[in-house]
Amino acid sequence: MSKALPERPDLSWLRRRAKQLLGELRTRRPAAKLAEAQLQLAREYGFASWRALKQHVDAQRRQATAATALPEAEVARFLEHVGRGDTAAVTAMLAEQPALVNAVGPHPFWGGRPQPLHVALDANRDDMVQLLLRAGADVDGDNEGYSHWSPLLLALQKQRHRARRALLRRGARVGVAEALLMGDDATVMRLLARGRAALPQHTPGDGSLLVFARTPAAIDRLLALGVPVDVADRWGATPMEALSRNGTKGAPLVRHLAGRGVPVDAQIWARIADRRALARLFASDPAAVRHDFVIKAAVDFGHRALVSWLLDRGADPNARSDRESRDTCLHSAAWNGDAAMVELLLARGADPRLRDAEHDGTPADFAEYAAVATNNPACEPLVARLRQAEAEHPTLPR
Repeated sequence: MSKALPERPDLSWLRRRAKQLLGELRTRRPAAKLAEAQLQLAREYGFASWRALKQHVDAQRRQATAATALPEAEVARFLEHVGRGDTAAVTAMLAEQPALVNAVGPHPFWGGRPQPLHVALDANRDDMVQLLLRAGADVDGDNEGYSHWSPLLLALQKQRHRARRALLRRGARVGVAEALLMGDDATVMRLLARGRAALPQHTPGDGSLLVFARTPAAIDRLLALGVPVDVADRWGATPMEALSRNGTKGAPLVRHLAGRGVPVDAQIWARIADRRALARLFASDPAAVRHDFVIKAAVDFGHRALVSWLLDRGADPNARSDRESRDTCLHSAAWNGDAAMVELLLARGADPRLRDAEHDGTPADFAEYAAVATNNPACEPLVARLRQAEAEHPTLPR
């Protein structure tokens, strides 16, 4: 007779139970695989396969969520408290309405419909992550409204190391994208052993899986499976651009992809701080290196020596991005809390009173907002410094 599932079955618990069962199987048969333990566990609960058990549990979770739908305003208020790190308010609201821990709602700082765990990770609130996990936050998340980014994937991408360890301890699922970001070639190759059929149905960010590759071997495996090199994600980034956004750590990946025939432009070289490549390009096409997007890329990733080199060759200290916000170099340095970059740009003529096109904010406004949204204390002193620079600037903003 089959066992009965708990009234509110938890997939994380089932995964941990499968791993325990695998340990028991390996005492008798050392070559036993996790898939065998998962199948045995599924059959104990009356399901023909692990997939069928997982689908049943997922469906029950969705039904439970729908049955306890919370007012949008209440969820939005809760997510705001999570993002701002207000533990007292979060604890009080959870005591009154425990279902808030896995509610889906509007992001307090930017777009998308995340869960509280996503917001805590985005805002770099480690203590909030721990609080939510203790309160029963789903380690795998309901990610459909957040471009299919799982909490673990966010923790890996944003290098939230304490949160990553906590999620893995609680049984967070390591899928193809997560294994790629971990640089775990053994797991990547195992997960992709079935070929294209093993690729995930949804790529987080709606782009190419190549954006998550962190080793040359992973890049080669994905290319062999036909994963595209020219598909941009929902933010407009191609795989080459996304890999370059790892800064100097992405340099070997950029060069490897370039070796496979993918073109590289000056903006890419600036992100990975390859001055030699930029110098060669400058010798043949100075305008390409002086382009606004090139110095903006160098500022974004904190390459101060390269920024000075570009300014010496005619780059504009007030260069703007090609994104919707059209933010300036000074906006970027302020958001990053990069005081040395702010001083360099101000000394070279950057105008602290320029506003971005999306939020109509000055660099000081960006620093003030980032201090909360990214929990970066380095941004706080920049607010006063930039307000002072605004007052002292001799020219009208353009």
